[in-house]
Amino acid sequence: MGVKNTKKLLVVWQVATWLRDHLDKPMPVAQLAERAAMPERTFHRVFSEIMRETPADHVLRLRLERSALWLAYSGFPVIDAALAGGYDSREAFTRMFHARFGCSPGAFRQRLRQMREDVPPKPPAEVGAPYEITLPPMLIAAWPHLGPSSQGVAVWLRLGRWARERGLLTPHTLPVSVLYDDEAITPSDRLRMDAAVVLDPGCRLPEKDAPPFAITLPGGRHAILPYEGTIYRLGASWDWFTFRWFPASGLALRDMRMLMLHDPHDVPTCACDYFPVILGKPLRCRLCIPIDRVPAPGLPPFFHNDSRQRPCKELKKI
Repeated sequence: MGVKNTKKLLVVWQVATWLRDHLDKPMPVAQLAERAAMPERTFHRVFSEIMRETPADHVLRLRLERSALWLAYSGFPVIDAALAGGYDSREAFTRMFHARFGCSPGAFRQRLRQMREDVPPKPPAEVGAPYEITLPPMLIAAWPHLGPSSQGVAVWLRLGRWARERGLLTPHTLPVSVLYDDEAITPSDRLRMDAAVVLDPGCRLPEKDAPPFAITLPGGRHAILPYEGTIYRLGASWDWFTFRWFPASGLALRDMRMLMLHDPHDVPTCACDYFPVILGKPLRCRLCIPIDRVPAPGLPPFFHNDSRQRPCKELKKI
């Protein structure tokens, strides 16, 4: 990849990451192009090539999927989900939602609730007891992956090699999977995951190294589920955590972006590292849901019952 193409790739991923945190604001393509320091037509073309959809379609999809997330994880009326998606009319929101998901918001919520009922109420044997911590903001070197999660292992291999060559993969390294989308809501070919390692504050990555690119995860309160088991049981553990434990916890979802904190020994640096994992080698990680007690800006309030609040445990060493 040439230097110019690498720089464009870096800029588009940075803009795409930024706009996910600003979906409650108007997003004209001209503003995104200005942020990318590209002519509007060039930005439109490059963004569409990398993200596999136009900037306008990308923003529309993310807003509708955020609304779908509130429908899935809250009991609030449809109008609150509409407002979370940037719509001031329930009718307009319902039309767009039906065009995207093939059903009304109410039917979608019912479908997700049925999925929840299909998840066994008993926690999987591979997980420990959930707890809460406050994660600090973390500067990470992120290597993006767009597509089915089953294909994300190749991205981890690239990141592992890159980190090893630069001396960044040590027993003290914190590897992180950044999961931007919900597999029950986002089409598999649009799922975004970043394979990442936490960097020292102030670290700068040269552009020729892109990807990965440096971004800062905002930190904040998270519900944590310890996991130790094979890669094949991770999905069932996430399902129990999100569909069973979380709705009963009395917590509010703060962000669509969820995390997995990994053991550095599980980061692959060569193809042969995959064989033990495929054969059932246990993996150790922590599943993280961003939580809040009060509504985050621009999001519908999920819970207001103070009697259900529990004290948050302080940050533990990761």
